[in-house]
Amino acid sequence: MVVMHHNNAQTLWKYINGYEQTGIQHPSKGYGWNSMQVGVKLLQYYNMLFPDVDDSDDAVLAILDAADEQHNAKMPMILSLGPPTNIAKAIQQRPSTMNNNNYIEHIYHMGGELTNQQLDLNFRSDRASARIVIDADIPKTIIPIQTCGQVTITDEWISSLNCNQQQHQDSSNKKLAVCAYKSKMKQQVRLMPRFINRAVKDRMVLVEEGTTTSSHHWKPSPNLDKGFIPWDIIALLAITHPNEFDQWKYHRITFPNCSSGEPCDSTMKVLEDLPDDYFDNDNNDSVKKKRWRGIVRVPHEVRNETKLLEIMLDLISDIEVPSSSPLLHEQQQWGFGINVVSGFSIASAMFVICCIKLCFRR
Repeated sequence: MVVMHHNNAQTLWKYINGYEQTGIQHPSKGYGWNSMQVGVKLLQYYNMLFPDVDDSDDAVLAILDAADEQHNAKMPMILSLGPPTNIAKAIQQRPSTMNNNNYIEHIYHMGGELTNQQLDLNFRSDRASARIVIDADIPKTIIPIQTCGQVTITDEWISSLNCNQQQHQDSSNKKLAVCAYKSKMKQQVRLMPRFINRAVKDRMVLVEEGTTTSSHHWKPSPNLDKGFIPWDIIALLAITHPNEFDQWKYHRITFPNCSSGEPCDSTMKVLEDLPDDYFDNDNNDSVKKKRWRGIVRVPHEVRNETKLLEIMLDLISDIEVPSSSPLLHEQQQWGFGINVVSGFSIASAMFVICCIKLCFRR
């Protein structure tokens, strides 16, 4: 479940021949920015310039339909790579289904933060929905900032794709799909160390409350100063290659309530670390699942960053598209389908809005 503009999602689905690979006709339209990212003011200002798409329950119904179809068969797993709004709406709409032991096998979230500081973008965007999902009686795994911060994509890794060489191989009918995003990745390499990775580094050490003593230290990627974190791919690999991650632990977490209501606080608290055998004494699956309320499983460590990057490269190398695909020739500079001029206009407009807001505060 990837959160992006619905038209962009459909374009990408056609681009990778999603129907032939999965049997799913097209991505389901979900909730828009106004509903999914209520906790991020900057994106609300962006929406003032570029009106949001209307909310849709299609994604919620797709989740419920998948659960119904697989009832008493192979239960579906859900991977959320964006704000958990659609999953929370599905739980609210039909709690008896979503909390039933025979409908949902597991929910994986790319999100969360383990040092009681500001949350990642996904959970911070819609913290109320994150609370609903975490409090559900469904097995859950989160892949938090601390885990993702152990892997970085650099210029050297991008060069290993040999996109320039492929561009000049006229005899080839296929090219790597990821090469369409080479310029976007290069941009991320330049920008992320300045605007994102510094904050990630600050979250790689847990300091005990009221002291200066570190109670846990995560080993950050040594390349955080010269690359970007492939957040979504790390979350995906936690499902497909769990043996490449270590220190899988259970935690009881909460999103503290605020008297003013949401959005109000961008933090998540880890209340306690649970023993590794937390579920081992329960032989009854129904009892086991009911104990997941407020509990998450977390892979704390990446065993080997170099190997994980090699796995990513192997996966990406298997995805090819016809060399005539128009997207291979588009300049992906500021985002999917946004060129340099549009991106500069957006950035300038955002700067003006921020200046006006600051003037009104004085």
